[in-house]
Amino acid sequence: MTASLLRRLSFLWPTLLGLVIFSGVVLLFSRSAPSGVPVIPREDLRDLPGDILHSLVRLFLAYLLSLSFAYAYGLAAALTRLGPRLLIPVLDILQSIPVLGFFPAVVLVMVPLFPTTHMGVEAASIVLIATSMAWNMAFAVYESVRTAPPELTDLFRGIRAPAWLWALRFLVPVTLPKVVYNSVLSWTAGWYFLIACEMIALGPVHYELPGLGSFLVGSTEKGHFGEALLGIGALVVTVMILDLLVFRPFLAWSHNFRLGEVESHTPRISSPVYDLLAGSSWLGQFRSSVSDMAAGFFRRISRVPRRRQTFRDSSALRLLGLLLLGFFGGYLFTESLYAGVRVVTGWINQGIPWRSLAELPADLLYSSLRLVVAYLLSLLWTLPVAYWVFRTPRLSRIVFPLAEIMASVPATALFPFVIVLVVTHLHSMNLASILLLMSGMQWYLLFNLLSGVGTFPAELREVSLTFGIRQGLFIRKVFLPFLLPSLVTGSITAFGGGWNALIVSEYVVYAKKDYGVDGLGAFLDRATYQGAHPVLIVAALLVMTAAVVAANRFFWIPLYERVTQRYSYDA
Repeated sequence: MTASLLRRLSFLWPTLLGLVIFSGVVLLFSRSAPSGVPVIPREDLRDLPGDILHSLVRLFLAYLLSLSFAYAYGLAAALTRLGPRLLIPVLDILQSIPVLGFFPAVVLVMVPLFPTTHMGVEAASIVLIATSMAWNMAFAVYESVRTAPPELTDLFRGIRAPAWLWALRFLVPVTLPKVVYNSVLSWTAGWYFLIACEMIALGPVHYELPGLGSFLVGSTEKGHFGEALLGIGALVVTVMILDLLVFRPFLAWSHNFRLGEVESHTPRISSPVYDLLAGSSWLGQFRSSVSDMAAGFFRRISRVPRRRQTFRDSSALRLLGLLLLGFFGGYLFTESLYAGVRVVTGWINQGIPWRSLAELPADLLYSSLRLVVAYLLSLLWTLPVAYWVFRTPRLSRIVFPLAEIMASVPATALFPFVIVLVVTHLHSMNLASILLLMSGMQWYLLFNLLSGVGTFPAELREVSLTFGIRQGLFIRKVFLPFLLPSLVTGSITAFGGGWNALIVSEYVVYAKKDYGVDGLGAFLDRATYQGAHPVLIVAALLVMTAAVVAANRFFWIPLYERVTQRYSYDA
């Protein structure tokens, strides 16, 4: 009887747990407020190495946080029935929210946790950076597990492999290649939004942290062209060193975990550092020792006998836990509902700015038009470069690291050049905004197109040459149709990056002077930095999120399904 009732109520577990978490967050928001003295960053050029170190530590901690989230969320989405129906749509919405949209929640939660120290601001900065790094890695884990070879999945299920063996021999080989590749993109996104995450503002409350991002924005706002150029140079050198010592060795190492034979038209990524480490005997001994220790640890854990149930029917204990969780969740929900009503009442008492809200439809239209123009301009040069790399595969060794470095340069760091060259001489802030938007869109297109080029089958090219399909006919009938799935994927991620880049592309401060255009990004900037009016912030985020979700659901996803069905290559 108890077991039957428990099976009928089992669907309540995730619902009640989500209710408890949501209610707790609402209560925390309603009883917290940003306070404290702003942290003033150092402005001396001699402190620039220390600023770079500060930023690197924040990025590294944010990456660890993002990686933990990616595996936890990605596995939950891939291995549970709620994944495709609930978790993936939620992840799609989360990745469409710009970094600026997380400011109120993160500041209200993190800063009051450490009211007398700077740790709250540091924690807020790390979490904000993580919001620009986590989503694509979670999608990578989900896609890797869902697309794993069925025979491998059946093998581990058939032998009833313990969790440690499943993690070491299935999860790591399946997910590592895509996770490593997406980690590079995540670090690129982290560098791109570093400025916004080190200069945290919410209305009259401003927090500035020492780091490369705050150095760049400080020199830009003061109009110090030379210091801004020096900061960009330091950023480029840092990214190059990371690429040489970290990313390229890991990318080369991840090729060892590819499942099956994947024929690639692009040469394997070479790394002298990886070759040096792979050939050293002491590293091999260290790796085998660590592997043996980890395997032994997991085996000992799996052998620990479980305590016998003191209840005759364990279902009774689970039912009791469900009832307690339901009671606790109901209490928290009631409290949070009361707190939410108080908060909304306070907003209404402040006065709802109807005139500002009426600007949102027009701002959405302006921003959408700029995104389309920036996308088309990005497509004009990324497609030829992808074909160029296809014709000359050796160029990938130059194009990949160069694109990675250029993609890491934040749009805010480009303000001096864009303002001086475009606004001052051409008197067009719209063109400047489009160019800044391209910095947040074009690299997603290029990386996905190059990824598609790398999987172009050699036999398909040989057949095309045999039948005399060359030059323009080859591009129209073979190359572009094969590349269409990668192009659509790159377009989806490019527009996602563009929506995020709106906040740094439509409102610019240079030499203590404001430059702006009408659009959602500028609307959200003004609502967050100047007035911090919660109604305007929430309304702008809802409009932006609804636009992204609607575009994905009604245009991009149907287009992707049609393209993959019509132009998929089956060897």
